[in-house]
Amino acid sequence: MRTEEYNRITKEKNVLDFGTLKETKKQLGINKLSELESEIDRILSENKIQKPKLHNKTNSLETDFFLIDLNSDQLESIVSMFGDLEVGNLGLNYETTHSARFYAKMLDKWNDLPDYL
Repeated sequence: MRTEEYNRITKEKNVLDFGTLKETKKQLGINKLSELESEIDRILSENKIQKPKLHNKTNSLETDFFLIDLNSDQLESIVSMFGDLEVGNLGLNYETTHSARFYAKMLDKWNDLPDYL
């Protein structure tokens, strides 16, 4: 794959990075959403976007991107989970915390996918 094509694909809105998927899988497991956890495993094993030959970290998982092909209901469940996590991590007077901000960023990444309505 050429670098230009790789950069274009990884900037598309139906793509997420390894770190986001890793954290999502972790939270799905904690929340006992095993069906969705299995879908994330499938994405991690089948939907990796190949890096260009000249990529400086070809063997690093942390720099991998994956095509997200979940349906609207699945996306909605993940968005809902991160929304609940964000709210559940607000401070006593509903002020934001480090954890709430983290989950808000995760929520935004999933919520920005094109298939989410």
